[in-house]
Amino acid sequence: MVNKQVSDMVRKTDGFGEPTRFQMDRFALQNGEWFYMTREGAERGPFSSKEDADDDLTAYLYHRHNIEEFGH
Repeated sequence: MVNKQVSDMVRKTDGFGEPTRFQMDRFALQNGEWFYMTREGAERGPFSSKEDADDDLTAYLYHRHNIEEFGH
């Protein structure tokens, strides 16, 4: 499993007392294989290269967009 800290880091405060979330990189390399986390928090992978992971992410986002827009 990919360490969640790789894809989602939290600073203690934003200066107004509210936590600030920021994403450093969606992709993570672990034991020579690439993974990424979806916005729903699901881990996808392993992929043999970052380019393969990026291609899968593009296809995944296209699929999610179609589901949300067209319901299938």
